[in-house]
Amino acid sequence: MATPLRVLLADDHEDILDLLRLAFRIYGPHEVIATVSDGRKAVDEAIRQQPDLVVLDLMMPVLSGFEAVALIRTGSPRTRIAILSALDDHDSRQRAMAAGADLFLVKGMVPREMVKVMTEAVLHTAAGAGA
Repeated sequence: MATPLRVLLADDHEDILDLLRLAFRIYGPHEVIATVSDGRKAVDEAIRQQPDLVVLDLMMPVLSGFEAVALIRTGSPRTRIAILSALDDHDSRQRAMAAGADLFLVKGMVPREMVKVMTEAVLHTAAGAGA
């Protein structure tokens, strides 16, 4: 595998953060550079650390995923953003993508597949930028 991705995880549920941390370590291996529990912290860390990927819960305290995506996109334009949500509806998906998300995934997806989809999206984007 190429260079491991630098990943920022943002979710207000510690058990989800634990699952994601483990999944990225096992199925990457990727480097989880930070975990945060609210949208404002996600924006601040993304801008400060410029990760390859931010995995962002849609419904979080302080700033929602919708708000955080737009701010991350502005302050860290090369970062890919994957929304991870319990909501699986067309409106949420459309709003997230319109705000600047690269992916919209539903919680409950098999962790191995989730990491694979996110990794491929980041690597595909990087390959396209280098072409």
